[in-house]
Amino acid sequence: MSYEAEIQRGKRAQEVLDNEVYTEAHAAIEAEIIRLWREAKNTDDREQLHMLLGLHGQVRTALESVMRSGLIAEAELSRKMGRAEQMANASVR
Repeated sequence: MSYEAEIQRGKRAQEVLDNEVYTEAHAAIEAEIIRLWREAKNTDDREQLHMLLGLHGQVRTALESVMRSGLIAEAELSRKMGRAEQMANASVR
């Protein structure tokens, strides 16, 4: 994937993470899973809810990973462009 594509994916992931509706929905789902887990009467139900809570957290983690990859791609592209500019200036002298 090109740096530009990775940067755009990262920005879109950041938009989702910053989205008020997404944040509210994510928190509400997490709170509901925790409520159900606390009220669960048997071990199997608690175990399933605990796994569900872990999977739910992985959604946010995946978005954060894409966002960080975009930031890294942006920094790498900037670094490469800076080197190219330095080389161009050195060859002009």
